[in-house]
Amino acid sequence: MSIKEEQLQEIEAITSIYPDEIAVLSEDPYPKFNLMIKPTTNDEDDFRPFLLLEIKFHEHYPDQSPEIAIVDSVNVDDRSVFESEIKTICAENLGMPVIFTLASHLSEQLSIQSETRLARQREAIERKIREEEEAEQKRFEGTCVSVESFIKWKVKFDAERAELIKTVKVDESEPKKLTGRQLFEKDRSLYDSDIKFISGEGLFFSFS
Repeated sequence: MSIKEEQLQEIEAITSIYPDEIAVLSEDPYPKFNLMIKPTTNDEDDFRPFLLLEIKFHEHYPDQSPEIAIVDSVNVDDRSVFESEIKTICAENLGMPVIFTLASHLSEQLSIQSETRLARQREAIERKIREEEEAEQKRFEGTCVSVESFIKWKVKFDAERAELIKTVKVDESEPKKLTGRQLFEKDRSLYDSDIKFISGEGLFFSFS
């Protein structure tokens, strides 16, 4: 079996595994095709990453690495990382068909990247929810404190007001005390009785 026939068999095997991801561009002089690499996960995510590879076999493949280029990518954090992975996998598998091994490895790496990104998104969403809940809780607690403060102030105010009213009522109910002159003018007999008392006791006051 010739090198080219072996290469065509490999493409046939890849087509059976990835029927929707492979597009053969030509077979002469050696096979050339595009292969789309997707994550192994089946999550329907609008932000799922993928790579589009252009692969060219040559007369020395598989003893030498095929020519592989990333011609397109979507939602890939760092394309250079995958370019390095491609070189490494091809170098480790010289002398044997490498496309399936390479596709499986890249798919797994895309899945890891996708899961990491989704985890970050979930964490960001959960953090935002927690922040909103904490902010709402603080607003609620602030409202409670204000109400409690108002109640305490109202109780104190009512008590002081009641005490003030009580004091005013007591002042109004007590008779006003008269001065000595008022008493004298009101009742002359009080003066006379005092004089009699002083004389009877033999008391003497000097005003000099």
